[in-house]
Amino acid sequence: MSDPTPVPGKPAALWEDLVDVFVAPAELFRRRVDGKFGLALLVLVVLTAVLFFATRDVMQPIFDAEFTRGMAANPNLTAEQAEAARKFTTTFAPVMVLIGLPVGVLVLGIVVWIVGRIVGARIGYMQGATIATFAMFPRLVESVAGAVQAFLMDESALTSRFVVSLGLGRFLDPQSTGAVLLAFLGRVDVFTIWVTVLIAVGLKQMGRITTAQAAAGAAVIWVLGAFPTLLGALQAK
Repeated sequence: MSDPTPVPGKPAALWEDLVDVFVAPAELFRRRVDGKFGLALLVLVVLTAVLFFATRDVMQPIFDAEFTRGMAANPNLTAEQAEAARKFTTTFAPVMVLIGLPVGVLVLGIVVWIVGRIVGARIGYMQGATIATFAMFPRLVESVAGAVQAFLMDESALTSRFVVSLGLGRFLDPQSTGAVLLAFLGRVDVFTIWVTVLIAVGLKQMGRITTAQAAAGAAVIWVLGAFPTLLGALQAK
């Protein structure tokens, strides 16, 4: 027997969605239960790209520090190979923003959909992708907050992306902290928690489940979100 079709809320303009994702997410997800997320995803990608290029210079020391640490973890690389990798990364960074972000959101949509179904949410993939799309909008604020901090800090202090985070990662030394610990504690920050809360709200409103079920699903997704960082760190050893 198929699940009953959710009834979308009252129609609204995209700008209302972009405001409500910050001030009234429950209303937003009730309204967007129809799973129409394409235009919102396009706006997210465009705004992310604009912020990337606008803050690229001030964030460059952090990018360089992360790259250098990654290269140092592979002693088999020659200086020429490392420099070639640096040029490749610098050249294709904008491409990763324009392509990697939407792909990442669509994959997150799959995760939200599957985990949501496990905890009892009656949603399809389109609803999962809608939740994933709108849940990522706080990352725009994170980009601005990080760039402002990087601008105000001494360049020598910009040794990791975590130094401009608003969470536990700020107090961890990436050189001495274990990969597993860093992967998980680095996600205990304001913006990652914000994203997780939005996922929980989306699951509850679109999936018509309890707060406890939605929180459990969002918690599982938070844990799964640490895996890419963890795998990357372990491969670099």
